[in-house]
Amino acid sequence: MVYQKMDAQHKQNSKELERFGYEMVATSRSMETTGKLGAVQLPPTFDLDKLTPTQKVIHGLMRDKDGLLDENKVLQSEIEKLESKIQELTEYKELNEHFAPQKLKDELRSVERQLKAFLIRSPDADRFSTIQIEIMSAAGAAEYKAYITRNRLMLSEDMKLAVISDYLPAYAFCVGDGVEVAANSRTEERKLANYFRTEDSSPLSEVLFQDLSSVLAPCQLSVRKKLDRDKV
Repeated sequence: MVYQKMDAQHKQNSKELERFGYEMVATSRSMETTGKLGAVQLPPTFDLDKLTPTQKVIHGLMRDKDGLLDENKVLQSEIEKLESKIQELTEYKELNEHFAPQKLKDELRSVERQLKAFLIRSPDADRFSTIQIEIMSAAGAAEYKAYITRNRLMLSEDMKLAVISDYLPAYAFCVGDGVEVAANSRTEERKLANYFRTEDSSPLSEVLFQDLSSVLAPCQLSVRKKLDRDKV
């Protein structure tokens, strides 16, 4: 009989506690609702002085839940900011590594080799000498460097190939035609090839440098307009 009485009382207490738990959920700010006119409707509150110890525990747990929800929002916001910062630093690191002197030097050598191979296969390049094709290839690689550094770009292999095959050949031919006018000897041609590879103009005479600048400017203007227009 004692057991049955205790069991019945336990079930009654459980029902009351369960009912109070569902009611108490509404006091959480996570259960706020929005009215028809758009105003926030606060959930009902309870008189804490009239709550039993167990009910006060539940109320405390619900209050802690709201606090954790607020903390979670703050932490989530901080996480998103950190993720954005990490992405920025990653991109900055990749750019710095890409434009490191040795890596960039290797990439320019690759561009010069590929452009030279393209020119050698082209029938339009038959009128140029071997040293002139070297100048044209070196000038193309120098313009490739100017393009990626000007725009801080890291080109994929496909994009690099597109620049080499679709844009640099016309520029190289333009340079080749200009070099025939600017250079008056094989010695001057070799100096021009070295100039495009090193950007060191000190070995060039003032007259040669001025002549080169005058024929190079329209070639550069044309290819840069096309690259910027097409946004390769």
